[in-house]
Amino acid sequence: MRIIVLGSGNWGTTLSIIFSQKNDVVLWTINSEEAKTINEKRENIFYLPGIKLPDNMVVEEKFSSPIAEDDILILAVPSRKIEAVAVELKANGFEKGIIINVSKGVKHSTLKTISEIITETFPAVRFANLTGPTISREIAEGLPAKAILASRDLALLFHLQDVLDNPLLKFEFSRDVEGVELAASLKGIIAIAVGMADGFSFKTNIFGLIITYGLNEFITVMNFLGVRTKTAYSIAGIGDLITTCLSENSRNRRFGKLLAEGYSRDVALEKVGMEVEGVSMAKTIRKLASFNLSIPLITTIAKIIFDDVEDIKSELLNTLNTISS
Repeated sequence: MRIIVLGSGNWGTTLSIIFSQKNDVVLWTINSEEAKTINEKRENIFYLPGIKLPDNMVVEEKFSSPIAEDDILILAVPSRKIEAVAVELKANGFEKGIIINVSKGVKHSTLKTISEIITETFPAVRFANLTGPTISREIAEGLPAKAILASRDLALLFHLQDVLDNPLLKFEFSRDVEGVELAASLKGIIAIAVGMADGFSFKTNIFGLIITYGLNEFITVMNFLGVRTKTAYSIAGIGDLITTCLSENSRNRRFGKLLAEGYSRDVALEKVGMEVEGVSMAKTIRKLASFNLSIPLITTIAKIIFDDVEDIKSELLNTLNTISS
């Protein structure tokens, strides 16, 4: 059995490092040039500079070797690429096995979750979702964290509990796959707002307002979509929300701060240099506005990101001042 991590960003690389302590791990990159560079330097200089890779960890171009039925495949690619990855997997002969998704987001056009996309494409697959308050850089530097593994397959959770055991990243377990996925997808939008507040030199008073109102709107969206709201209060919900909002290493927060500093959306994304899932989710969540949901903070964040808002500081403050909990 191997663990194959498809996606060599900072999170995929971090998971490859920690799981290689007791497993054979292969990190799949987008092309052979990237794999060669990482192998030669024993460091992912593109997304996780300064962190050395263990000698036993293999890095290769994706699909360089076949996926065996007892391998564990970890999807660590941006959520918007999941359907394309599923097509690639099918083209390379994958039909059944274990898939763990660690990406955060839903399909824009249909609001389908990643679990729905994967299980519809591969009906025989055994699926789990890994998420929670996990800033990859902290874990890669040897700091402890805890995440949630969610699956409807109880036997799979017991199997993963044994296989993925490691000293740094510990796990809680959940059967609420949809709730865990949705909570993980929504938190990035709120972190963008905290980043904006930081860019305007606001402090914790405003951060607290944004996180509180953001959590309330989580509940509104989850209720509308028929998802268990209890999960919003777990480490997959409020735990991940607080971590992403407060961490200086959060891509969503950094993106929001750059917007507040006057950069356009596209330039801010370029400066972050990695996927900002909150932007994709903000685009998706705008679709819910037509259902008259009361989500003023999320609506305002999406407006600032995608529309030509002249004074985003006033736009954000006015929204916060009109919300009541």
